[in-house]
Amino acid sequence: MKTWLIVLGLIIIVALVGFQCVRMRAQFAAAANRPLTATVEKGDVTVEVVESGFIEPVQKIEVKSRVSGRISELYVEEGDRVTKGDLLAIIDPQELKLQLEQTSAQLRSAESSVARSAESLLLTGDQVRTALEQATARFIRAKREWEAQPELTRAATEQARLSHDTAVRNRDLLLNTTHPQESVRLETDLQRARVTYDNDKRNYERMVSLLEQGFVPKRQMDDARTQMDLSASALTRADDEHNRMAARHETEAANAEEQVRQAKAGLDQALARAEVDKNKEQTYLEAKSALDQAQADMRRVEIDRRSHEQAQAQADQIRSAVADGLRKLGETEIRAPRDGVITRRMVEEGELVTALSSFSGGTPIVELADLSGLQVRLEVNEIDVAELRVDMAAEIEVDAFPEEELTGRITKIAPASQPAAGGQGAVVKYEVEVLLDNPNARIKPGMSAKCTMRVTDRTDVLRLPIEFVGKDDEGRFVMLAPPKGKPGKKAKPERRAIEVGETSASHIELISGVEEGDEVVKPEFTGPKRRGAMQFGDED
Repeated sequence: MKTWLIVLGLIIIVALVGFQCVRMRAQFAAAANRPLTATVEKGDVTVEVVESGFIEPVQKIEVKSRVSGRISELYVEEGDRVTKGDLLAIIDPQELKLQLEQTSAQLRSAESSVARSAESLLLTGDQVRTALEQATARFIRAKREWEAQPELTRAATEQARLSHDTAVRNRDLLLNTTHPQESVRLETDLQRARVTYDNDKRNYERMVSLLEQGFVPKRQMDDARTQMDLSASALTRADDEHNRMAARHETEAANAEEQVRQAKAGLDQALARAEVDKNKEQTYLEAKSALDQAQADMRRVEIDRRSHEQAQAQADQIRSAVADGLRKLGETEIRAPRDGVITRRMVEEGELVTALSSFSGGTPIVELADLSGLQVRLEVNEIDVAELRVDMAAEIEVDAFPEEELTGRITKIAPASQPAAGGQGAVVKYEVEVLLDNPNARIKPGMSAKCTMRVTDRTDVLRLPIEFVGKDDEGRFVMLAPPKGKPGKKAKPERRAIEVGETSASHIELISGVEEGDEVVKPEFTGPKRRGAMQFGDED
């Protein structure tokens, strides 16, 4: 008995479910057969770009110190209004005062050295000038007595001495300058050629190994071998030139020594003929040596004068350091460079700050902003930014003051996009700045704001909702609703090509192809068929 009751209950449940499914399918079919329509009407088509951003001052600066040290006093708080020249902070000047005292002491020492060197230069100059005058007079007298001897003896002796001196100078120049310089140059060329050859050889051997492993093409190994052969040839040439130089140097040195020996023999012979003039010649030479020494002493005076100038320059340098120390001491007082409002305070009393210099950006102390000019900084995607232009008007809504009606204008559109935060595939955005026309004291930097830029405003034009305008390979079209006929007779919509204008977020402007009052239906969906869990019947 219980079994039959259970079976009967199951049959009733299945019948109810089947009835409900048939009913739902009938409702779906009826809804599908009812076309959705819209009427062509006149209205407005407005294209707007809406983006949100944050308010910030148009002009703001970070106040930094030109001296390093510890903040001993800080006189401003965030939100304080200051004028140009107001005292903002003081950096502890004690260390700078000590440095200034040390530099001032160095200056006094340098100035004393300058005075001492000036007195020494004056005294030495007088002594050396007197000695030079005496040596010059003695030399002139000795020269006249020596030149009174027979012209032939003097000329022969001078010629022999000149020849000997020239030979000695030529030999010394050859052995001490020419040969060493040429030897160093050729030795350097030889070492350079050897190093180049070793490097090219190692490179060739490495290329051979890489070729055997299949890492490089044979052409690259051939290039390395060619380069090694060129380096070997250069090394051979450098070695040959070095060997030829050694032999040539030996021959030139022997020739120079022979010339010196011959010149010395000629000089000895001339001196032997002038034995009677030896005493006067010796007197002349001593006078000449004394004159040379006096002239050398005059050069020493010049050296002392340059030392005095160096001491003076050092004193000037220290004097400049003292002046710079005074400047730094005066810059321990940090003052406002312009009128504005303190928007941020970056340090506290007792903190150390670094100086602003060419090697360091310095530690910011406060941020000073001019709140008389505020702007909204936006990040607009690449599609919308193409519709914007500089000086375009904007309506601004500040979230903190929704009742405020603010306006502004675009002052800047970035020429390049901002770096994409999401990497490849992220939305490309451009920075846009909107200047507020009527800022007031209630609006603070950092508040969020929404800007609406009206790109196009078409009024009293024919329009339709976007979903009632179709598009295919032939262009834009609408489906005109069939005229209402007799009951039971089903008419099909008529396809009508149209020309469109501006498109807003909800409507599209119709330029031609339809008239006001025309009724249209939605175009058929031509995408993939949709199936769900409650699909009934076949795909049709």
